[in-house]
Amino acid sequence: MTLTIRAHFALVLPALLFASACSSNPKVQPVRVAYSDIAVENSTPPQPAGPPAPAPVPASADPNLAAVPAALSTREIIDRSMLWSVEGLGSYARGNYPAAYESLNGARILLLGADMPEYWKEQGLAVLQPGLPKELRRYDLRAVFQELEQVRAKEPTEKAEATYIDTEVRRILRRFGESEPGDKTLPDLVAETHSYVDFYRGRGREFYERSYLRKRKYWPIISEIFAARSLPVELGYIALVESGFSPRALSRANAFGLWQFIPETGRRYGLAEAADFYDVRKSTSAAAEYLIDLLSIFGSPSFLLATASYNAGEGKIVSCLRKIDDPFEKRTFWEIRGCLATETREYIPRILAAAVIGSNPARFGFALPSDAEIDKRFDIVQVAELQPLARLAELAGVAVEDLRAANTEISSASDWTPGKNFPLYVPHGTGEKLTVALAALPADLPTSSGPIETRFAMERPAEKPTHYKVRRGDTLSQIADKFGSSPAELARRNKLRKPYRLQVGQTLLVAGGKAGTSSRMAENNEGSKSKHTVVFTVRRGHTLSEIADLFAVGTHDVMRWNDLSGTSLTIGQKLTLHPQRLYRTRTYQVRRGDKIANIARKFGVSVQSLRMANGMDEGEPLRAGQRLTFYVPA
Repeated sequence: MTLTIRAHFALVLPALLFASACSSNPKVQPVRVAYSDIAVENSTPPQPAGPPAPAPVPASADPNLAAVPAALSTREIIDRSMLWSVEGLGSYARGNYPAAYESLNGARILLLGADMPEYWKEQGLAVLQPGLPKELRRYDLRAVFQELEQVRAKEPTEKAEATYIDTEVRRILRRFGESEPGDKTLPDLVAETHSYVDFYRGRGREFYERSYLRKRKYWPIISEIFAARSLPVELGYIALVESGFSPRALSRANAFGLWQFIPETGRRYGLAEAADFYDVRKSTSAAAEYLIDLLSIFGSPSFLLATASYNAGEGKIVSCLRKIDDPFEKRTFWEIRGCLATETREYIPRILAAAVIGSNPARFGFALPSDAEIDKRFDIVQVAELQPLARLAELAGVAVEDLRAANTEISSASDWTPGKNFPLYVPHGTGEKLTVALAALPADLPTSSGPIETRFAMERPAEKPTHYKVRRGDTLSQIADKFGSSPAELARRNKLRKPYRLQVGQTLLVAGGKAGTSSRMAENNEGSKSKHTVVFTVRRGHTLSEIADLFAVGTHDVMRWNDLSGTSLTIGQKLTLHPQRLYRTRTYQVRRGDKIANIARKFGVSVQSLRMANGMDEGEPLRAGQRLTFYVPA
């Protein structure tokens, strides 16, 4: 079915991608939202790993699920949305309206994460209409979805749930500083929140469940820091929406960590080094300070404007405030809601929905354990410095695989904790032992060789390029974000006139300087490389962050060395890497009876890195005659 859908969609996809590249409405988006944990096919929640608990824990023991891949590309988002739309129309034709609504609502929400111009996003599901298979074109996607919404709203159980969500939204809005949340557009906000509740328990269920189980580790730190700054703790759900509570999350817009800071913003709030972006405590403190500053910038007693700005950027909110007739008396989210882009307008209901479910998961059909039940299975140990998993497992007296299964945000290709001040789940009863053992470690024991990004462009002002060649999919706002500028400044510098149409291969001046500066920048970049070189071939399932982790280098370094403008990869692509240590490439032909653990031990590598290097899924069996590639540290 998928191949048929793609064949039909081939006609409309180039148009959507071209529109993305040549948008006449560029906008600054410092933070991108992506649901890269969502499975394409409907599936039941993963089964618990380890012994039974009072409530089922849907965290899978499959370490491949632990990886946090880069955001889906626009092509992947459109392709997946089309697949869900076709499934939804099929369910609609069979009279299965709940399944049809779940699929179409999922497709609608997923489309918001695509790099498309706003006028495309405003059309919602209608942008997919031309790509439908011939037998389904008689259906109007948008009309069918509206009909399903109306049918759903009339059901008694839905009415009761809508009343409950309305009450919860009003409660949270009061916590955000909305003393009397009674604006005429509030029903729309409640309805949008309801649709995201449906999304999280439908197509986005796996994402929400895994994020919620991680939340127990991070919430004490978030609560402590937010309480100290008098921030409502519900704002902590921004981290669920942004990263799924994963310190190693990386977006297409080069935003990093639990709170998805871009380098420029992070540096303004004390994230001076690359490692700070993955430091749970430091990045959370930075997020709190940023939200407080946003509250001060807009002069509103409510956090709604600040929250919208977290997604859209301060410039967009200021621009909308300038358009209202009384920007002092009417300085509220409700007054500018219609001015905001669709993605930003629905950013707040995303957070509200996450918070509404989080206050009572069972009320919405989630069989998630309570904090007390999680505490019966796991202890939480604060690991202050970067540590190798093997060392932590040895000190705690548990298996590395148990740590991976419990801490699903640790990349399957990495043998280190994701960042400093990392809250680690360990089996119940082993936490005190590990805490004591960590405190007793020698002070000079190496702890800083983990998979942390070692360089950001903003930390190397002397290497900042002066020219940039436009690639397919680029927009002026994206290029401006990348080089710390603004679309208006780039347009002025390059004498561009609205609607700022760019051409692939076009060279833009992105920074001041003389013509000879670029060659010197290239020399400086070359000088920062290690003398060691590895050529890595991309295989099925590989992500840029996993490849960087495998060789203990930074994702940005890999992008710079290979002149990549984004994190998307293609199977068979050759990547050149310059790790700080020498890696020898070895190959091995699998023999009958070979076990993967024995092969990994023979070559001195971990099973996870062996599987990752060869594009193998967890549990995928070896085949006699199969040729494996190893990257063995010399």
